[in-house]
Amino acid sequence: MYVSATFLVAIAIFIDCSRSAALEDDVTNFSYEISKLARTRKSSTALEKLIKNLALPENWHADPKISIDEVSPRVTCTTCKAFAKSILELRRNGTTAEAIQDTIINLCIRLHLHTESVCRGSTKLNAPVFFWIIDNDPTVTANDYCALALQNSHCVSAPAKFEWTVEIDRSPPKLLDATPSEEHLKIVHVSDIHYDPLYEPNGNAKCGQPNCCRKGQGPSPAGAPPAGYWGDYRVCDTPWHAVIDALDHINKTHSDAEYIYYTGDIVDHGEWETTREGNIKIIQDVFKKIKTTFKDTPVFPIIGNHEANPLNLFASAKVDDDKVSTKWLYELLADIWINYGWLPESTRSSILQGGFYTLSPRKGFRIIALNNNVAYTYNWWLIYEPKDLGGQLKWLANTLLEAEKNKEFVHILVHVPSGNHDQQNTWSREYRKIINRFSHIIAGQFNGHTHSDEFNIFYEPRNFSNIINIAWNGGSITTWSYVNPNYRTYTVNGKTYDVEDADNWMYNLTEANLTPEKRPNWVKSYSFKEEYGLKDLSKRSISDLVVELSKKGPKSTAYHRHMAKDAKIKGNSWNCDKKCAIKNVCKIVTSVNNNNADCNYIKGLKP
Repeated sequence: MYVSATFLVAIAIFIDCSRSAALEDDVTNFSYEISKLARTRKSSTALEKLIKNLALPENWHADPKISIDEVSPRVTCTTCKAFAKSILELRRNGTTAEAIQDTIINLCIRLHLHTESVCRGSTKLNAPVFFWIIDNDPTVTANDYCALALQNSHCVSAPAKFEWTVEIDRSPPKLLDATPSEEHLKIVHVSDIHYDPLYEPNGNAKCGQPNCCRKGQGPSPAGAPPAGYWGDYRVCDTPWHAVIDALDHINKTHSDAEYIYYTGDIVDHGEWETTREGNIKIIQDVFKKIKTTFKDTPVFPIIGNHEANPLNLFASAKVDDDKVSTKWLYELLADIWINYGWLPESTRSSILQGGFYTLSPRKGFRIIALNNNVAYTYNWWLIYEPKDLGGQLKWLANTLLEAEKNKEFVHILVHVPSGNHDQQNTWSREYRKIINRFSHIIAGQFNGHTHSDEFNIFYEPRNFSNIINIAWNGGSITTWSYVNPNYRTYTVNGKTYDVEDADNWMYNLTEANLTPEKRPNWVKSYSFKEEYGLKDLSKRSISDLVVELSKKGPKSTAYHRHMAKDAKIKGNSWNCDKKCAIKNVCKIVTSVNNNNADCNYIKGLKP
């Protein structure tokens, strides 16, 4: 999961503007003043007035409860357009990279987009990619940046370059024999470890930065409890001893697991001070520990948005400039995953192409692992290569077609849930189109990113009474933020590979931190089938459950509690009223970002 800190990304946190919100006069004036500041290094009365009018609330980033509604939509849209316009003009007019970066940092600090250290670090990390795209694509406009980063707010109408389709096979689905067998497999689903090598027990857990509890952040503010030993509910990631404990517990408790799925995000949330070398070390350390812990148990990992440096930025293989390319990450992961024996050599080419792969671990069963981080709305490379970056969706459609011909059932692993607001709209829509065509062979999807214990469904197009696919979220080992650590295990049918039950395992962080000398008390918190009173996890049963979850009652309250994995903090009550229930279920049923049809169906159901 990720909350950005760089100038445009921080702006994008607070998205709720409309097309009419951005006043072009403000954009023109602000852009002019930004450009003048970069050239002269001197502020003006006009710029000071604009800064005063557009600055965010001071120290908003120190308050995790701040809402989108507290920031003016006009501010976010106007500022984004002015920043992008001035950066493009300055770069193309020959202004030095140093002058542009210094100007961005100056305004980032003065507009209260974040702390000085975060403004400096994030700007210096992201600027080279911005400049490379501007230098290599003369057609790029300011609207391209804001249409991508602020897509959900409609600040800018999406340029034509962001509208595209993937051609897929349109022949009728070839149905497979879906008679279940008596054989069952156990699959362990782990996600979002977010190991922080700088984690400091008793450190500052209220530091005002995107990631706290880290060495060098000074003492905690007066009245703020220090960081716990096993982790902290505030914006803090996972200490190494907690990583070891989680993996050791899983290995000891589930030695009968057939496979382990890891759905991404190994690196911590300290995005303003990451380095390529630092990310490599974290990735190597965690995967080495996974290998030595689980030994010969097959592990099928995918990439999270935090593995890249800078995070979220995934270029296609066409970009070979080592200063901005993602090749280093793909090469690293291909070597680790193949050398550890988890993947065959045949997967190397697609991993190097874009971080995705497929394999068949047993007859009649195929795993497809995607890198859907390329569709992240903060992946600036989408501006340079907007249509199916890396050809991944076309590859997915072709791979599923081959699986259908070979009579294989499929599990798909992705990091970001399909309907998540972080997914680029067109990519999300085209992915859904592929799922529609091949849903009969897709036995399950497995994702992470949100750190929540949740699931998503895919309705049949124009038929909201029929679910065609289910995606399960593995939650997170990290407690960032305000969640307990967890993982999931699945009972999977040995022939159809349908999920027949899902067990959630977790521990209470508050209790664990009371006895730092003892290992946390991991428990099976619930069985999905038992918790919600289901006879099975068929699509019909899940469809009925979704309707129940949309109403106020014990099941919607239970689901609300499980989303945070029982982390009852900040004075929260687990009671979930009608509004709460609808909000949660709308998240369940939304499989295409920015498409509210499924949510509107739920809202229209009779009580």
